[in-house]
Amino acid sequence: MSFSFIETRLKERDKIILYALIGVGMILIAGTRGIYDTPDSDNYEILYYGTVSWDDDFREPTFIIMSYFLKSLGLGINALFFAYAIMSIPLRLGIIWKMSKFPLITLGVYFSHYYQLHDLMQIRCAVASALFLFALYYRVEKKNLYTFLFLILGVLFHYSAAFGFLLFFLDNDRLSKWQLAILYSVIPIGLIVYFMGVDIFYLIPDNFGGDRLSTYRRLKEAGLEDEYASWAFYVNPVVITNILLYFVVLYFHKILTDKYKYTPIMLKIMCVAFACMLMLGNFSAVLASRLNEYFEIVAIFLWTATIYLFYPIFWGKITVNLISTLRCVACILIYTIGTINNH
Repeated sequence: MSFSFIETRLKERDKIILYALIGVGMILIAGTRGIYDTPDSDNYEILYYGTVSWDDDFREPTFIIMSYFLKSLGLGINALFFAYAIMSIPLRLGIIWKMSKFPLITLGVYFSHYYQLHDLMQIRCAVASALFLFALYYRVEKKNLYTFLFLILGVLFHYSAAFGFLLFFLDNDRLSKWQLAILYSVIPIGLIVYFMGVDIFYLIPDNFGGDRLSTYRRLKEAGLEDEYASWAFYVNPVVITNILLYFVVLYFHKILTDKYKYTPIMLKIMCVAFACMLMLGNFSAVLASRLNEYFEIVAIFLWTATIYLFYPIFWGKITVNLISTLRCVACILIYTIGTINNH
């Protein structure tokens, strides 16, 4: 994060080299970790060695193909970790470079939470969410064919990426009054729905969503959701700070839209993320958290954009880096506690 204070003074070549070296380090960490170092890694080991059928309609095709291929070479679970990291991290770094004027700051925000969440745990979603960001980029550029292709690729890595097709219902125009009203009201309404215990579980047909949705239902009925879902949002400092970020960006949306052109569509995506978290929370905590985490990836850019609210910008960099550091420490503590509780 310290490099972010001097990134505007670095030569382009030096910045690219530094950026690439950081990426290599992140790949090495993700690929060499032990299966008990992070939550979910041991579950991936079970899935990896348990892939014995090509017609498994529960696991994504890319996971099955890579597992078969790597096992045929006599390689262990870390080969799978490396394979996903080699795909997800360069993709993520590539889109950060394209969409951020301050890529090192954005990289610090990404590392503080989403690197731990996706690249060290939810490795399939790591690739899918990186592809979602590329789809978002091309949606703003009005290249819908590329948007469609990147979303399809995302689905091959994680089925929840199918919800990313909501991008086609969103635009990047400046926010109108009625849109602002919706964006401001979604979280308060969602909180009422969540804490009143409104459950849409019985409104969804049994055959909707196939085996994947049936799995979420079985987890809920068996009372096993807490073992697979993230911490409840109201005790998760990362989610709480993202909610604060959302309202700050929403309040200053005119200023930030002038400085960072992706602000309107990213606010809409954040709105979708919180709607999923709150509206689906009583239906399936697992599904709600997975969708929230998938869409909320745009927060890494909105955190960076807030530096424009400070003058001089230097104070904005200090603020964003400080918040990122605190979020990083909080995530480490949360995931450490989760690992200890699971073993």
